[in-house]
Amino acid sequence: MDLSRAVGALRRPEYTGENRCLPCTVVNVAIALALAVLVRAASRRTGPGVVVFLASSALVYLRGYLVPGTPTLTERYFPPWLLRLFGKEPIAAVAVDGTTDPAASASPDAGHPLVAAGVLVRDGDGFALPPAVREDWREEIRAVRGSAVDGADVRALFDADAVSRTGERSFVVDGSASVRWDSEAALVADVACARVLRTHGVEWDALDRERRQSLLLGLRLSLERCPACDGALDRGEERVDPCCQRPHLVAEAVCSDCGALVADAAVVAAEGEGAVRERLLRQ
Repeated sequence: MDLSRAVGALRRPEYTGENRCLPCTVVNVAIALALAVLVRAASRRTGPGVVVFLASSALVYLRGYLVPGTPTLTERYFPPWLLRLFGKEPIAAVAVDGTTDPAASASPDAGHPLVAAGVLVRDGDGFALPPAVREDWREEIRAVRGSAVDGADVRALFDADAVSRTGERSFVVDGSASVRWDSEAALVADVACARVLRTHGVEWDALDRERRQSLLLGLRLSLERCPACDGALDRGEERVDPCCQRPHLVAEAVCSDCGALVADAAVVAAEGEGAVRERLLRQ
């Protein structure tokens, strides 16, 4: 009975069973093996090394780890390709500029192409679309969804030399970059938005493809109605702390009527960096 209580006290169900992290387990077993080899070398006997390895392995089995803070180690040192070998798909986070420029801090919107054109205005700590811009976007969305989006629309979206369609919502841009939208609604919204930005004087041609995608994704998170059916959008944001990866903020906008995924974005969580939408629009 005492042994059962002792084992129960050691067991950590949040890190074992279905919750066991394979990368963390592999790292800890490797550490246990290394400790056993060191003990074997120091004692010049096999027995102590075997005992250390078995005891360490028992701790890994019961607790999920041998070294406290293992998720931090794997998060810091395991690249995405290595996590994939263990069946852990890294969160597809959008890269956002985390640098702090003193001049930019004094005037955070200085040089922002959308703010300069009046497409975005400050609303407290975030951004807002002026009513006229929002209405122009809605009208353009209706026009775009009335006709099938094709490669020419995507080519104009990115100022590409060539675009080939590889799927219903998938394209290859300039022979190398693969671009895919989660829904027809998201694709329609981006094509329409790019047209509106140009008509409002945004220097869209001066932005690279990655920055355009970040801005369009942030703007989609600003939508109130579904681009596919005009249904209301359910928007939400949450923090996720996956094992072996840095914490992320995940935001999405889903149509409550047709279920279309209009926007889905994740960024690495950073203290004081603001919500996902604002971080994308700050680009």
